[in-house]
Amino acid sequence: MIIGKTMFLDIGMGVLTAIAVTKLFLMPLTWSFIAAGIVFSLLVDIDFIFHLGKQGGTRNAHKHRDLLHYPLLSIPFGIIILLPYSAAWAVLFAICFLFHFIHDSIGIGWGIQWLYPLRKNHYAFFYRYEPPHGRKPPKQTFYSWKHEDIDRLDRYYGDQKWIQNIYLKWHPYAIIEFLVFVFALIVLYYFFI
Repeated sequence: MIIGKTMFLDIGMGVLTAIAVTKLFLMPLTWSFIAAGIVFSLLVDIDFIFHLGKQGGTRNAHKHRDLLHYPLLSIPFGIIILLPYSAAWAVLFAICFLFHFIHDSIGIGWGIQWLYPLRKNHYAFFYRYEPPHGRKPPKQTFYSWKHEDIDRLDRYYGDQKWIQNIYLKWHPYAIIEFLVFVFALIVLYYFFI
């Protein structure tokens, strides 16, 4: 199985968040807490697996963000579930989800619905992915797209070979994301020697 480079960022952030939360709560760093940080960082995208089986496969993969990518709903829900068990686990969950949402709002993709259920608009920042077919989206610092426009935008600007072009090629985002992962492993090594 090929692990997408952007998954390296999520894994690295999960590890770094677990380390930071253990320091914040003055608790020992355990492998189970590190694993939870990684799982929480990747959990938001679990619906992507189910989406791949649907008609259209990776072509309409942006639609996987229509299930769990709602910060105003998912983060409080996770905190409510985990807080009775442990405040540290609830904080770990909240920060990992928040980092994932920020990651999904910068660079590639169509952003997420940060204000759902209050607003359905998708918000993204610094969108710079340029698909190889030549149609380049406008370059701005902040984007707000209406939910009903996402399919149209994806048809016009989208990249049908996005897995190949984003996950299987090196580009500036991939390099930064991989460096975060390596940094997390170095920090983790430091804590366990």
